[in-house]
Amino acid sequence: MKSLVAFATMAACALAPAAAHARSPQDAGTWYLGMTVGSANVGDTPDVVPLAVGPSGPFVTDERDPGVKAVIGYRLHRHFAIEGGYAWLGEYQFSNQPNGPTGGALTADTRVIGLFVDAVGLLPIGWGFTALAKVGVVGSEVRTTRTVTGGVTPAPGLTTTSYADAADLKIGLGLQYDLGARASIRIEWERYPDIGTASTGMVDLDVYSVGVMLRF
Repeated sequence: MKSLVAFATMAACALAPAAAHARSPQDAGTWYLGMTVGSANVGDTPDVVPLAVGPSGPFVTDERDPGVKAVIGYRLHRHFAIEGGYAWLGEYQFSNQPNGPTGGALTADTRVIGLFVDAVGLLPIGWGFTALAKVGVVGSEVRTTRTVTGGVTPAPGLTTTSYADAADLKIGLGLQYDLGARASIRIEWERYPDIGTASTGMVDLDVYSVGVMLRF
């Protein structure tokens, strides 16, 4: 009996550090994977469907699309992490009808995807919650496909299909809640300003999302 008690005591002592670590999801040196899903929204952007002459408008006909991210991250410090991954930032439709719906139009379909790297600041605020702020770079790929109907004249140099690859700034804010040692729920807002080039049209994107992060 004494040997059994001694063995149980030794096992408890050996497992105590691991249990303590499991109760500290905010520890440094932690890798995690995650996915977020939400709504990506584009602003009213005349650059995508510019005309050579004449009045313009309206521009955006489908301004909202699902936004999805796959994330891998590493927590370097209690207050700092690095994240990277892939983002589907949506597909949007634009139209420029200078003479009304029956007078012809320049329409466009714009798709945005990208690979990103973020520096993430973390502030534990108690009760399992952590506020976060991020700034990063997205290597975006923008594809715009345009169609002309009626008597409208596109701006000089505009092509039917345009592609652009560029490195662009991104920023974000969020709140994370630790479900336990291995999982967290995260809500985020991210801003992607001036994505694209003159050939594709430059767009501003806001992405609102919710996701799950799994630590390992």
